[in-house]
Amino acid sequence: MTPLWVFDALGVSHGFKQVGAVIVGGIAGVMALVGGGMLFHRRWTDPRIRKTSSFADIAILAILLLQLWLGLLTIFASLGHLDGHEMTKFMAWAQGIFTFEAGAAAYIADVAPIFKLHLFLGLTIFLVFPFTRLVHMLSVPLRYLFRPGYQVVRSRRSAPLPTRAGPVAPNRSASK
Repeated sequence: MTPLWVFDALGVSHGFKQVGAVIVGGIAGVMALVGGGMLFHRRWTDPRIRKTSSFADIAILAILLLQLWLGLLTIFASLGHLDGHEMTKFMAWAQGIFTFEAGAAAYIADVAPIFKLHLFLGLTIFLVFPFTRLVHMLSVPLRYLFRPGYQVVRSRRSAPLPTRAGPVAPNRSASK
């Protein structure tokens, strides 16, 4: 979202920014892909987590992994444009979208299809975002900063332990 004139004023060439984006983006992308793969594997193989996972939970994680994979594939297309000219098209497009510029899509009309697919899937993620658990990242749990410290310990038993008054009676109010 940084205007090109800022990079020009700072003496940062478009080629330098492109190479930096490829290197830093590549490293971050690989790390995110590995982490996402670990989360996906855990969601599928841990019976407790699998039982509490909805279709949307699994689908959004799969979509995010696909998006990461597509992003890493764009590196190969980016290596053919190390002068930074292609990157400036995406900067102009993003700024045009952010400022509601009519015809912003014209900036990226001639880019490689892998970039367009990556952008399409990214915008699709924004579209489905409110209907998934990803929306929880927008909440700011400030109350956790001021709560007293405690530890939640979950029992691995299938049934609760009996109390001194005898066995625990089943909760009948839930069936009414």
